[in-house]
Amino acid sequence: MDNGKSDDVFLSILDSAKNRFCRYGLKKTTMTEIARDIGLSKASLYYYFPNKEELFKEVVKEVYRTLLNEFEGLLSSSVPAEDLLHGYLEKRLIYFREFVHLSALSLESINSLKPVYARLFENFRKKEIRLVGEILAKGIAAQDFQNLDVAYFSDLFIAIFQGLRHNVIVKKDTVNITETEYSLLRKQYESAFNMFMKGIKK
Repeated sequence: MDNGKSDDVFLSILDSAKNRFCRYGLKKTTMTEIARDIGLSKASLYYYFPNKEELFKEVVKEVYRTLLNEFEGLLSSSVPAEDLLHGYLEKRLIYFREFVHLSALSLESINSLKPVYARLFENFRKKEIRLVGEILAKGIAAQDFQNLDVAYFSDLFIAIFQGLRHNVIVKKDTVNITETEYSLLRKQYESAFNMFMKGIKK
């Protein structure tokens, strides 16, 4: 890391911040708490991140990078496209549960958060669409899928499952997800996936 900053300290800050943001959300988390978690002075924390918003942005980037990187490497493998799509949804559902506060902020950012957050979440949405598009293209090349409009169907795919996740959040006063809600969401995921696949498979 540049400017004499320690990689270990940087990663410790991210880990503490991720735990705080995911458990309590952005608004209820303070820089003081994050610094205290790792035995760092508040002044030292500000040396790495000038404010909570910049730290939050870095946490979101790290979470989404991890998710997308896990699947980008599989695109050149022999795993069938349908299995890739299903596996991606499984991982996406797990991430939703683990990082539900970040997902709630993604929805909230549409209207009430700073534009920079809205752009941040939209950029990752576009990356998800691109990844799904590459998987669809792989299925077309293997003649498992119809010769469909990749841009349209990759956007549709992401919109369907994003809508199901957001539907869980908007019905609640809090963003904690119960086992019943999670089980229902998983069932909805499977139903929607099966319907989607029926529409694109040869």
